[in-house]
Amino acid sequence: MARRPLSLERQQDADRLKKVWAAFRESQKSEGSKVTQEDVSFACGWGTQGAFSAYLNARTPLNLDALIKLSKYFGVNPAEISPSLATGIESVSIEQENNDKQMITTNKRAGRWVPVKAYSKMGDDGYYQDMGYLGDGGDGFVPSLTAGPNAYAVKGNGLSMYPEIRHGWFAVCDPDENPVSTEFVEVRFKDGRRTIKEYITIVNNVLHLIGVNGEVRLTYDMNEIEAIVPIIDIVPPSRHMHDIPLRS
Repeated sequence: MARRPLSLERQQDADRLKKVWAAFRESQKSEGSKVTQEDVSFACGWGTQGAFSAYLNARTPLNLDALIKLSKYFGVNPAEISPSLATGIESVSIEQENNDKQMITTNKRAGRWVPVKAYSKMGDDGYYQDMGYLGDGGDGFVPSLTAGPNAYAVKGNGLSMYPEIRHGWFAVCDPDENPVSTEFVEVRFKDGRRTIKEYITIVNNVLHLIGVNGEVRLTYDMNEIEAIVPIIDIVPPSRHMHDIPLRS
């Protein structure tokens, strides 16, 4: 059966994708790194190198899901690859924002107060070490509507995660949730280090991450990892309490 030809618009998407891919490879090469089509496919959660190649060479029309994953991986505005599909991202975002507002209005859950753990910064490389709770209340509390019973909060320190997580803000970590691709996680290493990164995928026992600011791509052998804990909330310092407020 003959393959149906792509529309001119989708062919142009493939041409723009090729330019983004070429620029990304060149930037990685200048930093002494080599990235392959297989790396891109695995990072986007696709099983084979052929998946990315099909989009790149106009054998498969680009879709909204693939556009979001690729633009996130390459660190570009989705409109640089597909201006037409990028308008769909904006409409989905508006719809989601409206749904979120409705949930906030109708949600009757009281939420819970999550204890803040005390951490010690280990240097400028983005790693820190768990110093445990300071007494029964930890280092105070922050509120969350969705946190489970084992959740805890980490206070951001420095500018390495700006602007996603500002200095002094709190990341609520929930070990009972599952990590989701392109969302933030706290990674616990067996040697005691911890760090916050953007989760991509695990392929062949290798963990793929991206720096919170989207500039650095990292890989770790899963034998080094103790746990990957999803971050479910980012809370401003104005919501931090040293003691849990009494209910009226």
